[in-house]
Amino acid sequence: MRKKRDYDNDGILKQRTKSERVVFAIVFALFAFYALSLIFPFLWLIVNSFKDGAEYAIGVSLRQPFSLPEKWLFSNYTYAISQMEYNGNTYLHMFFYSVVFSIIASLEGVFMSALTGYGFSKFQFKGKSVMYAVVIFSMTIPIIGTMGANFKLMSDLGIYNTPWYVVVANLGGFGFNFLVMYGYFKNLSWSYAEAVFVDGGGHFTAFFRIMLPQAAAPIGTLFIMAMITSWNDYMTYILYMPDYPTIAAGMYSIEQSLFRTGQVPIYFAALVLSIIPVLIVFALFSNTIMKNFTMGGLKG
Repeated sequence: MRKKRDYDNDGILKQRTKSERVVFAIVFALFAFYALSLIFPFLWLIVNSFKDGAEYAIGVSLRQPFSLPEKWLFSNYTYAISQMEYNGNTYLHMFFYSVVFSIIASLEGVFMSALTGYGFSKFQFKGKSVMYAVVIFSMTIPIIGTMGANFKLMSDLGIYNTPWYVVVANLGGFGFNFLVMYGYFKNLSWSYAEAVFVDGGGHFTAFFRIMLPQAAAPIGTLFIMAMITSWNDYMTYILYMPDYPTIAAGMYSIEQSLFRTGQVPIYFAALVLSIIPVLIVFALFSNTIMKNFTMGGLKG
């Protein structure tokens, strides 16, 4: 008969059977290999960002991707910041657009999803089930199928190639964030709001002072995820805001021209700089993201 297994306070097995240890070792090896496969391109990017164009080309031809530079050219980074530009915008301009647009899109998108999720979960109104079904069905339509209609709509509204696109495009309040907030508020007791009503407060007070603060954990997690997603989004800004390129859009657009002119290491240096904000955000809030995730989704 198998011995009773003891658990520590963190729920980790203190004792494992021989078969469990073998499985654990295999799984650990697989995940370690997977982690290395993710780190490999990042290290390759950093090493090659300090080379000059000729040295990089020689290393590629000799199949020596990790050969260290003969001379570490930190000037690649200063050149990327001071000289690199796209469509009349410098690297610092693109960096500024990335910060501003990512914050606006993330704040607005998550807040609107909290509003719609709360409304659908706590109030009854005619056509609610039909609207909910339409929302779910619209999420199954590939984005490529709606791109033409969306492009014409933004053009007709007069917000194409203007910063207002970021504001208007994130007013929907549906999608993945909506499902998360709908599920959270659905399981949040209505007695909190009733207590507010008894004290003379209204729905506005109940939502902003009672319900919304209790949803701080999922809202914060969704905001961080939305920030990272928006920072890495390049296609949206290339299509709808060509005169306001973000870092991702600018790097994607000038890639071929830099490769043709032999300025690949400078391009790599610009990429490294563009990755740093995302790494900082994830390093600071990784515990927040992981703690609010479960096997079935987000938890409060």
